[in-house]
Amino acid sequence: MYRLRLSLLAAVCLIVVPSAVWSAPAQGARSGLEQVPDTAPIVLHLRGVKGTRDHLVAMMKNALPDVLAKFQKEMDDFIQNGKDGRKIRGLRDDGPIFFALTELPKVDAGHFDKVALILAVSDYKEFLNNILTEEERKGMTDKGEGIQSTTFERETAYFLDRKGYAVITPNEDVAKSFTKKFTGLHAKMSKEQAAKLLGSDLGAYVNMEAVNKEYADEIKKAKEGIEQLISLGAAGVDESQKQMIEVFKKAIGPTFQAIEDMQAALVTIEMRPGGFGLHLQSEMKEGSPTANLLQDSRPVAFTELGRMPPDRHFYIAMKASAALYKNLGGLIAGLPAGGTGVSVALMEELAKAGPNMMLSSVSLPTNGLTVYQYDDPAKAVAATLKMYGKMEPKEVKLKQKPAIKSDAEKCGDFKLHSVQMVWDFDKLAEPVAAKGGDDAKKQYIEAMKGILGEKTNIWFGTDGKTMVQITAPDWPAAKKLLEQYTNSKATVGEVKGFQDVRKEMPRQASLMGLVDAAHMFSTILETVKPMLPPGVALPPGWPNLPAKSPSAYVGMAVTMQPNRGSFDLFITAASAKEFYKAVVKPLVGE
Repeated sequence: MYRLRLSLLAAVCLIVVPSAVWSAPAQGARSGLEQVPDTAPIVLHLRGVKGTRDHLVAMMKNALPDVLAKFQKEMDDFIQNGKDGRKIRGLRDDGPIFFALTELPKVDAGHFDKVALILAVSDYKEFLNNILTEEERKGMTDKGEGIQSTTFERETAYFLDRKGYAVITPNEDVAKSFTKKFTGLHAKMSKEQAAKLLGSDLGAYVNMEAVNKEYADEIKKAKEGIEQLISLGAAGVDESQKQMIEVFKKAIGPTFQAIEDMQAALVTIEMRPGGFGLHLQSEMKEGSPTANLLQDSRPVAFTELGRMPPDRHFYIAMKASAALYKNLGGLIAGLPAGGTGVSVALMEELAKAGPNMMLSSVSLPTNGLTVYQYDDPAKAVAATLKMYGKMEPKEVKLKQKPAIKSDAEKCGDFKLHSVQMVWDFDKLAEPVAAKGGDDAKKQYIEAMKGILGEKTNIWFGTDGKTMVQITAPDWPAAKKLLEQYTNSKATVGEVKGFQDVRKEMPRQASLMGLVDAAHMFSTILETVKPMLPPGVALPPGWPNLPAKSPSAYVGMAVTMQPNRGSFDLFITAASAKEFYKAVVKPLVGE
């Protein structure tokens, strides 16, 4: 029976590969979800054969043509001629195909066969005659109620014709359940989730109420285990890392509360001509603590992100709030690491200024522009100036107190203060030296210089409407970044790579990030090279980035709405192609 279950899963993987074009099911068309019992706790969906083949090829031609050339012939041969005497015939070109667990396996279950494969067919008899070998067809027996059985991969399998759909299962009771009238999954899922699942190339639906009920003890143990690990880890960290540890600790409770409050979860994969998309979505039970927390959530469009300077390694846009500032401390405000009383007090004052939105564009070594929208930007600037004035070198590992100059510069309507911080890398590296000695200390310092630079120059201020913070080597460089934003000239919104990924992302979100993967990888690698163990040899000139290679971005978004939360990842075809050429291909020697 175990071999049969593996065969069914293998058949799913072989029959369908992710598609390249997103398309929701046509209005009024049979979705196929009515063929899946609404009691099924876990359901996998795959798109049909011909469409997925065409979609995959279209995407790979744009993203990884060299890789496509290696497997396209074999894929096409399999679709056309099958394998081991089995052929794919009689299926609808556009699917759908479902693999459903009709109940959840017990934690200690050694045997589980309550599964069913449900396939949209154009001709049931043609499908059966081609998927089975001659010997298996000869061994077919009638079990009544329209059910037939035969030995399939040395195990008993049951087949049922549901008028346009074929059902295959290793369990006779499961087969019989499909002969009776039942409510389909379409009646249980929300319209949005159903459309997203059916529009995907590969998707998974999970009834989280069933999961939470069946695995309550295991989920509780997982929460306790994570809390213990974080507590153990916190005991050995440096003071400057404790703020991050505290953020993780605070997140554990809400995270597991959200899991408990989930009604359903969805994971989908889509391959489009422009790239690859991953979508995770959860719906909360009405009136649950997490649902109540999300009631006031309203995503925004982040249109001003396109006004930021170009050629940065990553861009971040976030819808802010006073509660978020209080909970995440200086991590949001771009403050130096360290859970100091100064930064905590600052965040309290910034929260009172009424934060609304943050837009950031940064490269390494730390260099970029961050724009903050506050109800009272002057109050936010005053709080930031106060924080730098109270900052103690020992707390944030500086050689001396920050050098502050009030009203240092003016750019258009912006009046800006300046601050310079000189890092004490010996202090930063003390925990590393205590564990790894002088060599480890030297390597760590070199890496941190690649991230922070020898010193950090910051200008911050307001025009009465917006607060900005600029990090740059000198004032002319900082002024250029600010003018690109204020004049909306030579901005990232004009860059094709930015446009390509932004149009594939959600129109509105609560948090959005865009990363120039190839360039970011190259920069990070340069910073960690000094820390590589002796004897580790990297290919010469690796990664192989052209001097003027275009920016190509990977996009990420978190969207919070009433009763629903989602995460999206999109890798553009251009970014995949750039990363493959610069990083993967030279490494594997192709």
